[in-house]
Formats: sequence, C-alpha cells, structure tokens
Amino acid sequence: MTIRVVQWTTGNVAANAVRAVLAHPDLELIGAYAWSAGKAGRDVGELVGLDPVGIVATGDVDELIALRPDVVLYMPLLWDVDHMVRLLDAGINVISTANFITGRSYGEDQMRRLHEAAEAGGASLYGTGINPGLASAIALTVSGGVRDLERISIWEAADCSVYESAETWDALGFGRPPDTPGLAEGAKARQLVFQDAVEMMAAALGVELDEVAHRLDLGLATDDVDLGWMQLPEGTVCGQRGVWTGTYHGRPLIEIGLTWWLTDRMAPDFTSGGHGHVIEVVGTPSFRVESEIVRPPTLDRIASTGETAHAAVNAVGAVVAARPGLVTVADLPLVAAGSVKP
Repeated sequence: MTIRVVQWTTGNVAANAVRAVLAHPDLELIGAYAWSAGKAGRDVGELVGLDPVGIVATGDVDELIALRPDVVLYMPLLWDVDHMVRLLDAGINVISTANFITGRSYGEDQMRRLHEAAEAGGASLYGTGINPGLASAIALTVSGGVRDLERISIWEAADCSVYESAETWDALGFGRPPDTPGLAEGAKARQLVFQDAVEMMAAALGVELDEVAHRLDLGLATDDVDLGWMQLPEGTVCGQRGVWTGTYHGRPLIEIGLTWWLTDRMAPDFTSGGHGHVIEVVGTPSFRVESEIVRPPTLDRIASTGETAHAAVNAVGAVVAARPGLVTVADLPLVAAGSVKP
C-alpha cells in the first residue's frame, strides 16, 4: 500500500525529508505547506534544492486537508498547535520534529488539545528526531539486556555551527552576555522537550519519577566570532551544557545531557568530548554505546540535519499503522526494558 504524504514547510530538515520520501518505494509525496507567501505557488523540488517534482506548495491548510493525505511530516521552525489540531481532527496522522515528544513542552492545555484531537480524529500523533527520538529508542532497546537497572544516561555533544538558524540560537541565549536577565529560563524553556523525553522513558520503564531537574552551564567566546549568519561577540554565550535528570527513589535514574557549541573558541572548553552520543545503561550487566554521526567531508547546510528528518520519514509506516492518539518510541520499536532497581 502506498502511503500519501504531505510535507509541512521546506526548510533544512524538511529538505532532507522530501528527498527521503521521494526515494521511498512505499511513500508518495502529494503536497507541501509553504510557511511564507513567497514560497506558495512554487514547485517543492525547487524549494528544497532539487529539480521540479510537479508538486506545488501552498499556504492554504484546507487545500492540504482536501488532498486526504495519510500523514503530514510536520517540520516548522515554530510550531502552531491550531494547525496540528486541524490536521488531527481531520483524521490525518502527524509526525512532528518541532520540539515535540508528548506535547508537555507546549503546556498542559495545548497538550490536552492535541491528545483529544488525535483520539477524536482517529489519528496517531508522534514526535521524533535524532535526540530526543532515536537516541531514546536506542537507550531503551539496550536496557532490554539489563536487570536491576540503575541508570540510563544519554550524553549528546554537537558542533552546531552548521545549523544556520539564528532565531533558534538567539532564543537559547547564544550571542548574549551570560548575565542577561531571563537567559537561563529561556534556554530551559527551549529545551523542555527533553523533560518530555525523560518522562516518556520513565513511563516505558514502568516507573513514576520523583522529579525532573535541570542544570545549565555556559561557555563564553574567547574573542569575537563571525559565523557569517550570526555574530558571537567576545564574552557572550557560544556554548551550553544542559542536563535533565529524572530521579527515582531519591537517585538519578534517567539523564539526558546536551552539549552544544557554535565555535571552539570558548571557555570553558565543552568540545573535548567529540561529536555524537554516548549512551550508558547501568545495571546487570552494564552497557556503553557510542553513536557517532559520520558526515561527508564537505558538509552543506541541508545534509547537516538529515538524521532528524530520516527518523521521522522512516517511522511513517509504523505511525500510520499505530493506534489513535499519542504514540512514542516506546510504542513503535521493539523495546523491552529490564527491571528497575528500587
């Protein structure tokens, strides 16, 4: 059966998704949403750096709903819950990479709206990416080889200078003095999806956490840095290390650590750990999994986000076949978490 797909927006992540959909024998691209008026009416291939594919992007949501797609790959820079609700109400499955795992990071009211719309429309709603998303799935799967589980940790290290989104980094506080009022709170708010991931993983393990705490460390530029698309004056934030920790019976059970930097001209130096993910599952026995993203020697801005897009596209078949409502990585892959040590 061919699954009919609509692509929502045509930015860097979406450009990879379009390539993956076009290459997949079971998927058919039938439409695309254009966020800006300047992109509406243009061929999707042209918008993502390909030859024309015969599909014209539109800014009319009703027009896309009328196409009766099976799934929408929802990949905007800034999400709109009203749009997501309209799609779900219409019975269209939604796979989101827009800061979404359970919807909790959107706020309780918005999360409830999304869950209710998915159930009412008989559609599935799934959030993914490289992390949170694929990294959580790997960690949970590895935990299937453990008994008396004591801790799961996911440590991410990423040179993000190829992700040319000044809006994203400004929202996280990059390029600003470290004492800027509200900087830490703003960075935490933009990372709330990782609290979603911690809680989702705990639910997959069958435990209820005591709390989820957040810690943020800052790296500062040692001189003026010009990225071409963003300026980082000396003494401003150019790197962050954020750690989300879920405790169970008073001890850390699930940790997700995020080390992101836009330049290595930074103090303290956060870059020594390399690039990729280290997953530690501690129990009987313990596992350590190192997952490195091996990129081509010459990296363009589109290729730099491929793993996030592919985690969404490759989940299409499973999500379309899933039960209505919210689904997570614990529902889709073969995850068999071991017993948790009390």
